[in-house]
Amino acid sequence: MVHQSHIDRYEAYAKGGAGLVIVEACSVLRMPENRDTLCLESDGCIPGMKLLADVIHRYSAVALVQIMLTGLSTMKENRIDEICRTDFLRYKDAFVSAALRCRVAGFNGIEFHAAHGMYLDEVIETSERMDEYGGSFENRVRLFTELIAEIRERCGKDVIVAVRFGNPSYEELLKTADAVQAAGGDLLDVSSGMGRYLDVPSGFPYDGKVYAASLVKARASLPVICVGNIFTGDEGEAILKEGLAGMIAVGRGSLADPAWARKTLAGESPNPCLRCKNCMWYMDGALCPARRRENEEQRL
Repeated sequence: MVHQSHIDRYEAYAKGGAGLVIVEACSVLRMPENRDTLCLESDGCIPGMKLLADVIHRYSAVALVQIMLTGLSTMKENRIDEICRTDFLRYKDAFVSAALRCRVAGFNGIEFHAAHGMYLDEVIETSERMDEYGGSFENRVRLFTELIAEIRERCGKDVIVAVRFGNPSYEELLKTADAVQAAGGDLLDVSSGMGRYLDVPSGFPYDGKVYAASLVKARASLPVICVGNIFTGDEGEAILKEGLAGMIAVGRGSLADPAWARKTLAGESPNPCLRCKNCMWYMDGALCPARRRENEEQRL
């Protein structure tokens, strides 16, 4: 459930100048997790989520919630086709219910997490189910497109439906973008899937995920977010000017300095991410060397 540290964190990002704040991946069902994941399984989550929506809106940022199931690593099954149809459809309904709760809480919309080997990504990339949700690409993406259409219908036309997705197959990456657009999605947030992007052109100056986003940008009419090792405002501005994406997502830079956006736009130098091999922020934000240095400088 939401606690004060969540509220403080997202207030800092919104106050720090971010135009769009996507709340961390929240599980639509209570399942075994190796981390302290926010859960949207019941209406009991709504009051806390409303506090997050309100604090983000206080600074005029748009607020989305990333909804997900972690996937097979938290389930008794080893493959998508082993999930019985009853559970498979129950998981589908849980995504819709979670989106409705986010809407009631006052968020502008949701973002499906269908990247990084999460459940929806596993279905799209690996499902060998014998029903209408497995086998061909059209079947594997069906769950996804049905969810988009149903949430659009249940939550209203003005709700933002964003999708974070990736696929090591550029062909299927682009076909997924086409499917999202046809189903009524609003925003394409391109990251990685269950494998790395290969065949990135030699000399491409940015992360492979940015290259993948550029392919989607050239194909789709929807806005495209790119992500991946964007640490400076100059890098972000160059990506936008070159037309590789329409928006940039800054993760670790914002962890190191929640005011990354405001400082960058003002021509100031944000407290930089030091690119630690293992990000200490996720263990305890106070352990992040960049954040610790900033705190020490403020005390001085």
